[in-house]
Amino acid sequence: MKCIVDDHCGGLTIIPKSHQVEVKAAIDSVMVKPARGAAEGIRDALVTSLQTSGWSAKTRMSKEFGISISSMKETTGLCMQTGGNMARMYADWLKLQQLYVTGKITCGVMIVPSKPTAKLLGQNIVHASRLVQELAFFNKVIHIPLIIFSFE
Repeated sequence: MKCIVDDHCGGLTIIPKSHQVEVKAAIDSVMVKPARGAAEGIRDALVTSLQTSGWSAKTRMSKEFGISISSMKETTGLCMQTGGNMARMYADWLKLQQLYVTGKITCGVMIVPSKPTAKLLGQNIVHASRLVQELAFFNKVIHIPLIIFSFE
């Protein structure tokens, strides 16, 4: 798959280059063709590739509430949406921001489909165009250094 990268609040300078390379390599390695019903296969391929590079499995933020993010490596948090609806985008922002302001992470990565790919995967799917546009609007609220990787 092809990968497009967007920066939020200096993520490109804060996030270790090795982490950036591993995320891009994971996206590049996915061989599942985007189509309805393919989101889970894409997600599984990404998770497998990331874990091979030392990224964690799903990481719980709270035992009390069962809230988790997709993965972590060192002080970088990662949230991934391959088939989630737009509302999940805001939940992922809040999770990463909470981990950031409490000092558990120093930066974050989000992996989402591009707008054309999201349309292939289904309706009302999170996509990078809207995510990046709205992050710019909410930059005083969501100020964690982030890199948004969109796949197509």
